[in-house]
Amino acid sequence: MTKDKKAAEILSSIAVKAIQDKKGKDVTIIDFDGVDGSLFEYYVICTANSPSHAEALADNIEEEVRKAISIKPKEREGLRNCQWVLLDYFDVIIHIFLADTREFYNIESMWKDVKQTHLENIE
Repeated sequence: MTKDKKAAEILSSIAVKAIQDKKGKDVTIIDFDGVDGSLFEYYVICTANSPSHAEALADNIEEEVRKAISIKPKEREGLRNCQWVLLDYFDVIIHIFLADTREFYNIESMWKDVKQTHLENIE
C-alpha cells in the first residue's frame, strides 16, 4: 500500500465515522485500487434524510477531517439544493445524496466491477 493509498484510507475512515455520527444511511465505500487510470482511491457514498441533513453531514465530515488531519476539501458542490453534495478531497470523493437522487444516478452500478463495501446502518 502506498503512502497516498494509506492517507486516502484514513481520510475515508474519518468521513465514514462522521457520516455515522450524524446518522447518514446506506454508506458504501468504493475502492478503486487496481483500476487503471483512476483519478482517486475511494468514493464514499451515503444517503441523507433531507436537504438540511445532507448539509449537516457535509459540515460534520469537513469538521472531523479538518480536526483529525488538517485537510479541507478541494471542492464542495451541491449545497444550493442539497440533493447531491460532493466533497472532493483529491484521492477521496464523498457523495451525499437524498434517496431519490441516489436511486436515479445509481453510482454504485457504474462501478459494479470495482470492490464495494456496504456498511450496516447505525441506529
